[in-house]
Amino acid sequence: KRGLLMLCKEQRTLDEEGHMAAKANALGIPAEVLDARATAALDPAVTMDVCGSVYFPKDCHLTPGRFMTALEAEVTRLGVELLWETEVTGFDVEEGVLRAVRTTRGVVEGHEVVLSGGVWSAELAQELGLKLPMQAGKGYSLTLSDPKQLPELCSICTEARLAVTPMDGALRVGGTMEIAGIDESITQRRVRGITRAFPKYFPAFEERDFAEVKPWSGLRPVSPDGMPYLGRTQRWKNLTVATGHAMMGLSLAPATGKIIAQVLTGEPTSVPLELMSPDRFA
Repeated sequence: KRGLLMLCKEQRTLDEEGHMAAKANALGIPAEVLDARATAALDPAVTMDVCGSVYFPKDCHLTPGRFMTALEAEVTRLGVELLWETEVTGFDVEEGVLRAVRTTRGVVEGHEVVLSGGVWSAELAQELGLKLPMQAGKGYSLTLSDPKQLPELCSICTEARLAVTPMDGALRVGGTMEIAGIDESITQRRVRGITRAFPKYFPAFEERDFAEVKPWSGLRPVSPDGMPYLGRTQRWKNLTVATGHAMMGLSLAPATGKIIAQVLTGEPTSVPLELMSPDRFA
C-alpha cells in the first residue's frame, strides 16, 4: 500500500506539518491534513495514539535488502564487475587525469572515476586535493521480526523523529542523528530513546518488545548545507562525485544514478547541478 503518514501527537506540530503540506501541494505533491479518526481509517490494522497526521499518498516504502539484491543481479547481468571487501588505498594520477585506482585487490584502470563512498568520500577526496566537508550522522534502527501489529503504511513519528516502516512482514523503527565521527558503535541511550518513544504513537507496543532485538547502526554522509555533492570537479577531468545525501540516500539513489549517467555521457542533466557542485567549499 502506497503512502506516508506524518504522525503528530500535538496540535502545534500538526499545524506546522500542515504548512508543509500546503507548500507540497503548491509544488504539485499531493498532501492531506487528517484528524485522528481519518488517520486511523487509512491504516485500520494498527492502533495509533495521535491527534492527526499529514498524508502523502504518492510516497512509498520498500525493503532495502530486496532492492539491493535486485540491483546487484541486474548490474551483474549487464556485465558489471563488483569487487567486494575491497579498500581503496590510493590513486594513480597524471596531468589532471586519474589513470587508475589502487585497491587492496590490485590496480583498477578506467577512463572515468565516480567517487561515491558515503562518509568515507571526504577522506578519499582529501587524497585528491579536494575539500568535501562531511559529518557522519549516525542513525539506529531496530527490526521486530514478528510485530504485534503491522501497519500497511510507513510513517514518521514527527515529534520523536522516528521512521516506522513495514518490511516483508517485519517492522523497522529507526531514528536519531548522532554526530560522533566515523564510529559505528552503539550508544544505548540513543537506542532507549527510540524504544521509549515508539509506543507513545503505537500503544499496542511496549518498550520491552525490543528487549531481544539487536540494534543496527549506520553512518549518514551529511554536508554542511544539507545538499549532496553531485557532478564533476574542476581539479580532475575524469572524476565525478556522487555523495553526501544524508538521510535520503536510498530515496535519491536512482535519481542520482540517472544524473551521473548523464554527466558521464555528456548529456544535459535532468536538474541543474550548480548548488550541488563538489567544488563549492574549495
